[in-house]
Order: sequence, then C-alpha cells, then structure tokens
Amino acid sequence: MKKGTKILAATAACLGLFLTACQKNADSGTNNQTKITVVQNAAVDSLDPILAYQNTSSTVVANVNEGLYTIDANDKTQLGLAASVKTSNHGLTKTFTIRKNAKWSNGDAVTANDFVFAWRRLSDPKLASAFNFQPGAAGIKNANEIVAGKKPVESLGVKAVDAKTLVVNLDHVVPYMDKLLAFSDFAPVNQKYFERAGKKFAQDSNHLIYSGPYQLKDWKLGDNTIQLVKNSKYWDAKNVKVKEVKLDVITDPEKAAIAYENGSADYVHLSGQLAAKYRKDKGFENDVGNFTQYIMFNLKKPGMNNENLRKAISHSIDRQEITTHILKDGSIPAHSMVMKDLVKNPANNKDFADESTNNLTNYAPAAAKQYWNKAKATTKVRDFTLLYDDSDPSYANVAAYIKAQVEKHLPGMKVNLQQVAKKTRLDKMSKATYDATLTRWGPDYADPTAILSMYQSKNDSNYGHWANAEFDRLLARADQTTDQKKRYQLLLKANNVLIDSASCPPLYQNGAPVLKRTNIEHLPMHIAGVPFFFKYASIK
Repeated sequence: MKKGTKILAATAACLGLFLTACQKNADSGTNNQTKITVVQNAAVDSLDPILAYQNTSSTVVANVNEGLYTIDANDKTQLGLAASVKTSNHGLTKTFTIRKNAKWSNGDAVTANDFVFAWRRLSDPKLASAFNFQPGAAGIKNANEIVAGKKPVESLGVKAVDAKTLVVNLDHVVPYMDKLLAFSDFAPVNQKYFERAGKKFAQDSNHLIYSGPYQLKDWKLGDNTIQLVKNSKYWDAKNVKVKEVKLDVITDPEKAAIAYENGSADYVHLSGQLAAKYRKDKGFENDVGNFTQYIMFNLKKPGMNNENLRKAISHSIDRQEITTHILKDGSIPAHSMVMKDLVKNPANNKDFADESTNNLTNYAPAAAKQYWNKAKATTKVRDFTLLYDDSDPSYANVAAYIKAQVEKHLPGMKVNLQQVAKKTRLDKMSKATYDATLTRWGPDYADPTAILSMYQSKNDSNYGHWANAEFDRLLARADQTTDQKKRYQLLLKANNVLIDSASCPPLYQNGAPVLKRTNIEHLPMHIAGVPFFFKYASIK
C-alpha cells in the first residue's frame, strides 16, 4: 500500500488505528493547545518515504513530509507544497510551481530537485520499493521501463527547470494523478541532507528533516511511541490546529476499548465481539473499511498452479458465513477485486464492486466438487499449507473456517494451517516460499488500478506470480484511452478476468466499527491512500 487507497487504507489498517486522549493544555485551559494520541496495532517499519510499507509508517511520512498534494477532510485533493499546476501538451505535461514559502524544518527551501531526487529513488529497481509501480501508475514517462531495468533512472519524466519549477512529462493521461501524488511515497527528499545522513537517514528523529505540518520528537526506529509536534517552519502552520499527535503501538483492541471507557481514548477501532458490545454507545459508528482480504495462491507451487483446484477452493467458502458469524464487525462478502465505495461508473454512478459479474466467489459446494474432480485428474497434490499472520486475532478463526470448508467439500484434500509473524508472512510472499496465504490490500488511490495493477505479469507486487496476456492488454488499453466510460469498462473486464483465474480470490471487505468522541472533527478515515491527514483535524 499500499501500498493502495476514499484507501490506505490506505488508506489506515483495519488500519488498526485508534485515536486517544484529546486533551486541553494544562497551562492555557483552552483548546488552542490540543493533543491527540493515536494507538496503532503495527509498528513503524521505516520512515524513508520509498520504504515505508506499513500503514502506520505511511501515515507518519505523509504528515511530516507533505507532497505536491494532500487530501482534505472532505476527501478532496488540495495543493500541498505546490502553489499551482499548469497542464499542456494535450494533458501530457504538468508544470508544478513549488510554494515560495515552502521550507524544510532545517530552514532549507523546498525545491523542485527534492521531488526529482525522491521520485528517481522510488523508481530505482535497485532499491526495490514495494511501491515502485506507482510512478508508472501515475503515467510518468519511462517509469515502467526504469522499474523493469530497461532504462536509467535519469530518464524518468521529471525535471527541475529551476529551483521552484517542476515539469512532469507523462506517457499517457491519468485522471487520478493528483490523488496518487498525495500518497506518502511521492514525498520530497532533500538530496543534500540525505547524502549527508548516509545510512542513518530516517533511522531516528536526529536524522530526518521535515516539509510537512508535523515533525518527530525523540524517536528512533523500533520505538512503540511516535510523537509528532507542530512544525513551525511549515508553510501553512497557522492553520494546523492540533499541535501534538502521539502514536502508541498497542496490539490489544480490548485495551483500547477500556481506554475509551475510562476517558483516555477518543477514537477506537473495534473488533467483532467488541462491536456487538458497544453498538448502542452514542459514539459508535460502523462502515466498511479500506481493505479487502484475499486468498493468494503461489502459482510457482505444484497444485497451486492448477486453475481447477483454485476454483474448487474458492467455491467451497461461504463468505457470508465468515462475515456474519466469524467476524461480526460489519465486514461484507467480497465479490470483486476492487472494494466497495472506491469507484463509481461514470455512465450510471453504480459502484464498481457491484458491477462485477463474475460468480466464482459464490458459495457453491456442487461446483466446488466438479472443479475438484477435474483437478484430481491433472494434479497429485492432496494437501497444501494456508499461511496467515498474527497481526489480527480474527485471522486464526477465518483460516480454521477455510480449512474446515475445504476439507468438507473437497474430499481427500487436507489443509495445513501455519501462523507466523506478519514480517515473516511478507518475507515468504516476496520469496515465493508459500502455498497459499491470507493477505489483504488497501488502495493507495481511488481507482481500480490501485488493486488491479499489482497483478500485471511484470509487477514486483505480483506475489502470486499469476500472468495473463489478456489481463495485461486490458490494463494497457485502459492506460491509453482518454474516454473514461470506455476505460471503466476495460478495467471492469480486467477485474473479472482476474477473479475468473481464482489466483487470488477475494473473501471479504473489512468492517470499520469505531467508538468516536463527538468533539473530534475533520478527521475522517480515507478509504484510499493515506488514512489520516492530521493537518485538517480539530477538537471542538
């Protein structure tokens, strides 16, 4: 998340975010000095913009290092460090003017070169950023060829004409480019400071400088407390109302709920059981979240590359049973690779997820057995291991249910369960040393390609190693057309091709039940991209 994601998701995580302790300043007795403590269930993995993978990390990066755009409390893109943007050459050239008063926290001016340097790093295949596909998704010239190792990073279509003028050349017009550029990995990096910091860059608060509304205080990588304080050098500091944001890593949602009850928590994400308990609380809110859970099969493994076997497994799972009786948190069955509430059809305003016509995600025991009989004729595999991590207590129950359903409806098939740490699961996925795994993805920007592009045959995030020429062609055609209605239909067809392959069957879109104090304002959870921009928050 992505990289991905209204996301990240994403977008943050189901994001596992909890806001706590909105406090008055003890000296002033007013809300002029406000503090918000945010409790998250995942630690920061990196604050280098191109390496920050966890939603916790992308949230911090986006709030301490503003990019060309931000997302406001109404889910609309707003210019950030860019004062203006001009479009020319039939939409293929974007000229950004960097704000004159945009400065780094050390007093250096933010320049166009800060973006050139940062985006070249993002695209560099040697650095292997999990989000290195995004410059290509944004349509930036030569980005895909650079990631593929076919062109040098210097050929990326970005140029600093002068200190405050950034020219971006595109291979094709991308209608959601502004939303994508608001994601954390497109944040600027001061080249001079980066080179001086060397290997210590982003390892602690003494080796970072900041271009955003906040800066870090007394932090080092591995800390379970991250304290953000208002950045006085930020160009729009006068409009930053919340002056301190504290992030604490707490993995137990029950402890967060207790904090809400005793008054020290103001915004708490609830698990399924807790959602039922607090449903009548005046602060209870429920909505679908920004992540979809999938079963990803490793097509490099014998048996997992058998399409009939994968389809048999998908049809054996009752997604409604999972959401209603196991999760109980407002999650909904997923029948599309792309989550609900992300994209609407420009022709009729229908939701993309609702228009997915593929029925492979339906619970159909008879069809499951038919596909299983076909699979047995072409593969000798009679067992596989389903991998899941320990970052959410519900995963163990979902995995146990899948095991029971598959073994019930596919006689002779055994499912082994393996629980590992999230870091281990991600490592196994990247090295293709797994059979099947529960995984999830939230969109980094509000477009179907935030999900679909990961499954292109040459995408580094295609951890299932599925390849389909028709799918690749559909996405390529969607990239080239400026007709938004035609583009939508191409992407919908690609979505259905992917589902029909059963390479990564969707299971459910997570629920997002929360307890929220009514005095927290202008802090929505964005379903796409960075989940929270604290700049817009206030306490009434």
